[in-house]
Amino acid sequence: MANKKFVDQLKSSLIHCGPFLVFLVLLLVFASYTLFLSLNLQTGIIPDETYRFAVSKHFSSTWGIPDNGAIAQTAGESLQRTPFLGYWIYGRMLVLFLLAVPTTTEWQSLVFLRLVNAIFSWGTVIITYLIAKEIISSKWLRLLPVFMLTNTLMFVFLSAGVNYDNPTILLCSASLLFYIKALKKHEAFTKNSLAWMVLISAACLVKFSVLPLALIMVVIWIVYIIKNKPEFSISQLNNRTSWVLLFMLIILLGFNFSIYGINIIRYGSLLPSCSDIYSEEICAVSTYAIRHQEMALPEKLSVFAAFRQGDPEPIRYVFDYWIRAMLDRIFGIMGHKIYFPISVSYFLMLIFWSIGLGMRYIRKPNFLLISLFSIIIFYALVLVRMNYNSELVYGFHTSVALQGRYIFPVITIAYVIWAYIIENVSNKLVRVTTLLAIIALFFYGGPIRFIWYYHSVFADWFI
Repeated sequence: MANKKFVDQLKSSLIHCGPFLVFLVLLLVFASYTLFLSLNLQTGIIPDETYRFAVSKHFSSTWGIPDNGAIAQTAGESLQRTPFLGYWIYGRMLVLFLLAVPTTTEWQSLVFLRLVNAIFSWGTVIITYLIAKEIISSKWLRLLPVFMLTNTLMFVFLSAGVNYDNPTILLCSASLLFYIKALKKHEAFTKNSLAWMVLISAACLVKFSVLPLALIMVVIWIVYIIKNKPEFSISQLNNRTSWVLLFMLIILLGFNFSIYGINIIRYGSLLPSCSDIYSEEICAVSTYAIRHQEMALPEKLSVFAAFRQGDPEPIRYVFDYWIRAMLDRIFGIMGHKIYFPISVSYFLMLIFWSIGLGMRYIRKPNFLLISLFSIIIFYALVLVRMNYNSELVYGFHTSVALQGRYIFPVITIAYVIWAYIIENVSNKLVRVTTLLAIIALFFYGGPIRFIWYYHSVFADWFI
């Protein structure tokens, strides 16, 4: 009798704690992959890592924002007039590392910053789980977005390198978490609203491309206020947390204005061009100018001219090329070395199948689901516009600036919505079959490929 009681208690504990324990296992496996890559991946493979590391070292020379220096000139960028927060954080981390290890080598400093980036991505995985808890009822299905993210090959690869994408993804994901809380919980609307604004404002100081995400979040937030009229009063600020968040928001908005606002006033654009900052001689030999000289068409095409010569118009470009190319760069690797697995076609089929399930089984989506889906679509359309404009400049044969990592600021909510669709499929056979297909495909196409192809495809990727 005592044994049966013990077994029942053990089963109850496993049922209650099981999902969290599995989450910890997923996080541990992901951490192991990122640690291995951080310690063993060769330099010059992670996108722009060499440049980001060099600028980070430059920032470590001062507590403020340093002068442009030769490294910024080679890229035609101004360190004072572009988002600086990521570099500033890395600079401070390097200062602390040098204090702890005065005799550090260049390689050790690079690995240290890689580990800092890995920690940022561990945070993103945790945030993904917290977002899933806000949206998905099933404790076990909450693990699906985490599993999908930690088995997204480009995300794992990117997590092990020095870049401004990892802190951007973390801040955007955290902002979306509090954004969801604000749209769900009227009683904590003010505090959660301040929190997501603080985080997205910080993200805008790390990477310029976050601005469209901030814009659509603000627009939907205003629509929500008009539609639902959540309770708001000054008395809701009468606590320490809200006042701290408000103070941080004011400071961060001030920094954003000092970059983007001043740039608009001074240069007429959110970011200055190279010629606004440097001489023609310097701009002519910048990396972007050289790329333009070597790869760009003599004259930028118009949409009509591109169509006349057989290139796709925007709609055909999206469905014939852009979606597939983005999936190549999300579930494959796009850095200074490239790996596109053949399994990408199956991801495409599974995505369209899941969208069909969503249309079939979610007949009346609530405001929150519509809002998150709208954020993803809007942000994707911004990327489409940027990529198509680039194709008009470079001729539809180079895919300049088409990177899967650019969609990662919203990938967490995309995966959560995907899992939410699976949860709402009432047909058990369809639900289980689709779930197993997702798990099998993500596992097969995930970072386990580094192990399978360590001595073949990736033989020259590691030290």
